[in-house]
Amino acid sequence: MEIFFVDGELARSCNDDVIRARRFGAVVAPVLRRRLSEISAAAHLADLRRLPQARLRGHADGQLLVALGPTADLHLRPRDDPAPMNDGDLVEWAVRSLLVTGVQLAPAA
Repeated sequence: MEIFFVDGELARSCNDDVIRARRFGAVVAPVLRRRLSEISAAAHLADLRRLPQARLRGHADGQLLVALGPTADLHLRPRDDPAPMNDGDLVEWAVRSLLVTGVQLAPAA
């Protein structure tokens, strides 16, 4: 799958090892790198369902969330506008490019 970023700053933060570690911390940074590699290797969005550690799920605002461990999420949406839909549901096997819109760090529970 192709991965795009909402802006250049987010792209640098996610793709540069030093910036990623500084911005997201020693725990989340390597998971973020691995998850982006897994997404890139997938043929389509439905392939991410085969990765239980990714915990792909929808969000109330229409975005998709991918887990970056227990305390962080990668926010995504299909790059195609409009996204491929069937009866109001996202057709995951038809999504072949994603737009990363953010990384949310949550406080540890």
